[in-house]
Amino acid sequence: MLSKAHAETIFLAICMLPSMCARAWCQSPNTAAAPAAYGSIAGIVVNHTTGSPLGKAEVTLSTQEEHPMDALAITDAAGRFAFFNVPPGRYQLHADCDGYQHAWFRAPTPNHPPGIITLHAGEQRQDIVLRLDALGVISGVVVDSDGDPLSRVNVTAWVASFWRGKPKYEQRNSASSTERGEYRIFGLLPGRYLISANGNNQQAFRIQPEVVASNQPGGPRAEPRYGMQFYPGTDRLSAASIVAVAPGKEIEGIDFHMPAAATAELRGVIVPPAELPANAQISATLIPQDVIEQDSFGIGVAPPNLSFEHYGLLPGAYLFVASASADARQYRGVQRLEVRPGVQNEVTLKLEPGIDLRGTLQVEGDPSTQSSYRVELVAGDTLPFIGPSPAASVNADGSFLIKGVVPGVWDIGADPIPPGGYIKSMRLGEQDVLTEEMVIGSDTTAPLRIVISTRGGTLEGDVKTGSGEGAGRAIVLLAPAGRFRNVLSFFSVAAADENGHYKMKGLTPGAYRLYAFEAMDSGAWQDPEYLKPFQGLGEPVQIQEGANPSKELRLISGAGAER
Repeated sequence: MLSKAHAETIFLAICMLPSMCARAWCQSPNTAAAPAAYGSIAGIVVNHTTGSPLGKAEVTLSTQEEHPMDALAITDAAGRFAFFNVPPGRYQLHADCDGYQHAWFRAPTPNHPPGIITLHAGEQRQDIVLRLDALGVISGVVVDSDGDPLSRVNVTAWVASFWRGKPKYEQRNSASSTERGEYRIFGLLPGRYLISANGNNQQAFRIQPEVVASNQPGGPRAEPRYGMQFYPGTDRLSAASIVAVAPGKEIEGIDFHMPAAATAELRGVIVPPAELPANAQISATLIPQDVIEQDSFGIGVAPPNLSFEHYGLLPGAYLFVASASADARQYRGVQRLEVRPGVQNEVTLKLEPGIDLRGTLQVEGDPSTQSSYRVELVAGDTLPFIGPSPAASVNADGSFLIKGVVPGVWDIGADPIPPGGYIKSMRLGEQDVLTEEMVIGSDTTAPLRIVISTRGGTLEGDVKTGSGEGAGRAIVLLAPAGRFRNVLSFFSVAAADENGHYKMKGLTPGAYRLYAFEAMDSGAWQDPEYLKPFQGLGEPVQIQEGANPSKELRLISGAGAER
């Protein structure tokens, strides 16, 4: 499947406008040094709830250009900032302050597009107010089954997310419990969180006193350990409770009572292919499954028979992954395990050789866009392997050879995509790997064929309110329809300007539905369920290569447009 980077953050080039003076407080500019056409932008940064001024906040003024330039001001004790000698133009204004959620001018929430300031020649804007929400806190204690405090237990706040169209959880902030078992997670954005306590840390273990029978065999013993627990006291993610954090509030009493669990041991052997040299580099990793946090850890493999023993494993499902590298050849083996205490857990894992993936890259359209191309594979299953990501440069005749591609799921990246261009097709033999996962096995021989077109579709139009007026800075989402509705690389997102006008380019031809939201969580469209409540509000559109007829949209307003 095509690997596509989805922008989750606005990145700005940090450079000072030559003719712009950013100052930490309002003062009289040196008008003799600045053309009369230049203006100023000034205002104040305050706490959204209390209205108190915020000193030492960073305020950034950014030009609205293809390559933005920034000027920075620091607020004084009264929360005031000013930018003098500002040329006429269109700007965005952004504020950051420790302990507060960042804010954009004229964006009611971070999920709304930033507002635009249009500064005319000689205009003095002194009325700007940026209101920042204070961040929240979650606190509690971590104790064992006897009520004694557990120190150095990692407590983490998680938010729901999606990756490759599948649900996942992303870590926000975390904290370690003190010797008194207390923890406080600072700096939480307003939102809904799952809270976990992970005792899988050697320094958090409390060794339970045991009487060792005289006939017990020697060697390491499996001591009880603390695993992962979700609030309000469950080891099952499905039974966890949501903790809602409001701006500037502390949620107290999120406590954990953690029992020690019996542990298990795992023995096994790795079976290499006959051609693998005895001195080959081999690594082995155990990755816990069915958990929110994958604390993978390495397994020591002893030559010459490549056997291993590992003690103190918490019961559960694991992926056992072994990789090897020798003479520019790559090998990998993967096996799913269910580890249980009190039984003999054994595994035999066979290493499979990687392949040399041959292919071609063809460019259709404007020949003047020809460039040096590169094809890179990114692990779609996130499993570890030795060495850098498999990649190759494309030869002048369009051929390429990617060496050492180990068995697994791989996403495909082709770079650069010409401006306004798109990936037209990707096929592994007869399989469409642009819209389906590319699974490589040790017996894969089919070539990879990539076609890039310089003639991507373009679409523009206007977003109107229900009364027919310009909707301003709406978020426009182009979502594929039909059998490609879950292909993430076909989605496109654009922000309309202050007049409600939007423009998209580099679109893949096909059937789509077009939506205009007042606000939308970043990446919310990756959730396959997200658009279902709005199906009747989307406008059908058929995208062709090149320019497409303009499309007028009606704004989907209200909180319902936010996830």
